Amino acid sequence: SSGINAEYGVIALERIVKKESGVPAKTEIKTFVLDKIPNFIGVSVYCFMCQHSLPSFITPMKHQKRSTVVLFSALAACLGVYLLVCYSATFSFGPEHLEKIYTLNFENFHILAIALFLELYPVFCLSASYPIIGITLRNNLKTLFSKREYPWIVDRVVFPLLTIIPPTIIGLATANVEVLVAYTGAFSGVAIQYIFPACFVLLGRMKVKSTFGREASHVNKNHSIFSSNAWPIGLLVWSAACMGFVIYYKIAAAVMGR
Repeated sequence: SSGINAEYGVIALERIVKKESGVPAKTEIKTFVLDKIPNFIGVSVYCFMCQHSLPSFITPMKHQKRSTVVLFSALAACLGVYLLVCYSATFSFGPEHLEKIYTLNFENFHILAIALFLELYPVFCLSASYPIIGITLRNNLKTLFSKREYPWIVDRVVFPLLTIIPPTIIGLATANVEVLVAYTGAFSGVAIQYIFPACFVLLGRMKVKSTFGREASHVNKNHSIFSSNAWPIGLLVWSAACMGFVIYYKIAAAVMGR
């Protein structure tokens, strides 16, 4: 994924170098647009999806004392790729000419095979991950309702339908990618990636202290530098602020008829 994003950035830079940019020389590019904060928050949540891959860095490491350096290097590389994509997109296509789905900006690339691959890359990703995510959600729903054995029709028909029907309806009902990113990113995305983990950490630390005593946290020599409870609490505050921004601006936009 990072490699593909880097390729987007390189191709956009190529347009700038060859002076094929669609941005006029005197175009004023705004550095801050207040009413785009909800979409920014939604997109930023999706950008942090790279954290899902972090456990795979730790597990095979023989000497985990270097885990901090490895994780920092991985996150720094992700940041570099994101900056490359954002800056190259801004100066190559311009804010006014960017498609809602960024990959559509490359449909006219002079090498047809690359243009088709880049344009269809999101389809490939979703097609590959959708069955895995669907199976995970189905199993989570089964565990949520009960841990007992279900009848065949419930297990093989009802739960899969509960998994696939809601996203199918949403996909057929709207094609507004910005709205989907704003809502799913700022609500479900924030809950899944920030609120739940922060609550798990706080509750887990309380359980460890009550079971093993207050000195249990010092046993792990490789404990995180973010071991203070201030970090997960701060994350919860930040999450509430993100959702508050989205709610406020969506209500304001609805009232003003935008």
